[in-house]
Amino acid sequence: MYRGGRVKLEAVLANEDALPPGEYPVRLQVVGPQNQRVFEKTVNVNIAKDAPFAVPILGEDIVIDAPSGRYRFLASFERGGAATGGETVFHVADPADIPALKTEIVLAGEDADLMKWLSDRGIRCRQFAAAERAEREVILVSKKPPAFEELWRRVEQGAAAVFLTPEVFQKGDQPLGWLPLQNKGSLTKLMGWLYHKDEWAKAHPVFDGLPSGGLMDYAFYREIIPDAVFTGQDAPARAIAGANNASFDYSSGLMVAEYRLGAGRFYLNTLLIRERLRSDPVAERLLRNLLRHAARGVGRPPAELPADFDQQLKAFGY
Repeated sequence: MYRGGRVKLEAVLANEDALPPGEYPVRLQVVGPQNQRVFEKTVNVNIAKDAPFAVPILGEDIVIDAPSGRYRFLASFERGGAATGGETVFHVADPADIPALKTEIVLAGEDADLMKWLSDRGIRCRQFAAAERAEREVILVSKKPPAFEELWRRVEQGAAAVFLTPEVFQKGDQPLGWLPLQNKGSLTKLMGWLYHKDEWAKAHPVFDGLPSGGLMDYAFYREIIPDAVFTGQDAPARAIAGANNASFDYSSGLMVAEYRLGAGRFYLNTLLIRERLRSDPVAERLLRNLLRHAARGVGRPPAELPADFDQQLKAFGY
């Protein structure tokens, strides 16, 4: 959640006949990353002789106007019993702590809401156009671009393209038909149910300032973890995040990957960044990180287009 946002605190006493009838004061607290208290309340819980096994004791919305970090919701008895429920963790992000993005972004595809989101946050952006450019660009794609051939020409000459959703590659009945790879592979669902997949993220600039370098923390990433992964494609230049299912059907795939094309790069992504951009600060940080990382080398003159570029496109199925 963003700093200044509201969080709903709920506490339920699962008594299950453990406590005898009586009144029990329960202290409820929210503590921050430096163990500072940002919320505290004591509630008297009455346990009747025939009380139900579960007794709701708190349901309250509060505003957390506090620094970025990890926050814990705690409950403890002041006397008469001992709470064994542990803690519930949530995270707060202050927009002021998110790194600025100084590079101008080229938005390919009609996405007026995303254009407004970028502009509202002071990120310079303009719409993709077929006119020749005098420098390498960062191209952001969330909707199908008007001309894939022109987009790949820019990438071949040194531009970096960031794809927020895999659906943009749909070509007729081919889910990844517009992907510039000879082995296009497939878009596969690894479901997160009882026999769930395990998602991982490398320690990489795309995850700068976020938990990474191992399995993804569900309490932190739960809103942006997808079911879809890329599988069976040509090997990327770098695998950045993915998922393995070793509990049921022994499958795996990538959620974020970097590919090279000529002098440029493109990034594939299935994380729910676009879908959660207005509600989850994790999505905003990931998008800014992706764009900042993609901006390496932009501003330089475009490289020469190879003579066989059209043949390359034909080999990709264009």
